[in-house]
Amino acid sequence: MESQHMQRQDVMQQKKHGIGIRIDQRHIVTIHRVMLVAALAGLFASMYLFITYVSGKPIACGILQGCEIVRASKWAYTFGLPRPLFGVIFYLGIVFLLAFRAYDPAWHQRTWRLALLVVATIGLVESGFLTLVQWLDIHAFCTWCVTSAIAATVIFILALFDGREPTAKAAIVNELRNTFAIFAAAIVLGAVALHFLLIQSASGVVR
Repeated sequence: MESQHMQRQDVMQQKKHGIGIRIDQRHIVTIHRVMLVAALAGLFASMYLFITYVSGKPIACGILQGCEIVRASKWAYTFGLPRPLFGVIFYLGIVFLLAFRAYDPAWHQRTWRLALLVVATIGLVESGFLTLVQWLDIHAFCTWCVTSAIAATVIFILALFDGREPTAKAAIVNELRNTFAIFAAAIVLGAVALHFLLIQSASGVVR
């Protein structure tokens, strides 16, 4: 009976916060982890592009082979700033929101969920716009831009299913540990990958 009462309270709380889809709290944790991985992937793509834009090094583009064409276009800079810089800021913002919610999931839950959805929507609109520009105006696609667009789309879709996180102390500690582990692994792997890609660019071995 107590368990059923708690479930009813969860449903009422979700309705109060305007969430139309009921999702188990354990699934919310999984959603946040997938969002974090997507944000880190987008951050890597944006960071690599930002470094190559600033340094002028060739871009390793892979199968799409349109990175240099995109960089040479009028859309590569906004207000004199490399466009990938805005991607770096966007993904760092998503990482911060997810990390803070893992640290204190009970603090202003509705406000932070709304903030995450708003930021995710901005990222989706920007990525969608740039994808259309590459398709209709530049007529070339950048592999890293497409990677960022996919990451932003995943983040937005998952943000629609966001909900209340577990607030038990053990759950908070466990989620902080997992968040730190994912972030630490991303830093190590990302640094190695960036080093490899930039060495390729410096040696002229790019595709």
